[in-house]
Amino acid sequence: MKSIIILSCILLTLPCLASAEIHQAVQDSLDYQLPGNTCSRPRIIMSGGTGGTVTPPPQAAGSTEFFVGSSGSEVSEMDSYTRKRLKSKERRWRKCVASYKAILLQDMEVLKGSATYGVTQAQANIILTNLALIQKVYMTEDGVFAD
Repeated sequence: MKSIIILSCILLTLPCLASAEIHQAVQDSLDYQLPGNTCSRPRIIMSGGTGGTVTPPPQAAGSTEFFVGSSGSEVSEMDSYTRKRLKSKERRWRKCVASYKAILLQDMEVLKGSATYGVTQAQANIILTNLALIQKVYMTEDGVFAD
C-alpha cells in the first residue's frame, strides 16, 4: 500500500519537474554574450569634415578674391590618391559595421522570440537587459559600446 502511495506521488510530481526545465532558446537568451566587433575603424574619417580639408580664411567684403576658381569652399592638404584610399577604407569600415549591426538585429529578434516559450519575471529582466545592451551598441556610430 505504501509503495502505491509513493509511486502515485512520484507520478504526480514528474510533470511539475518536467515543466520546471528551462527551454533551450530561453537558456540561450539568458546566457547571451554580445558578439565581438571585428571592424577596424580608420584613423581618419573623410565624411566627417576631417581628413586634411580646411576652409579658406574669410576675406573682407571689398577685397580682391584670392581663392579664384575654388569658390572658397574647401582647400585640401592631401593628394587625390590619399583621399581615394582613405575613402575606400572608410567605405569598407562602414560596410563592416552595417553587417555587424545586421547580426545584432538578428540576435535581438532571437532574444525577443525566446519569450514565447514562457519565462519568469527574473528571466524576463535578464533578457530585457541583454536587449537594452544590443540597442545601445546598435545606436552607436561604430558599433562599439563604451561606458
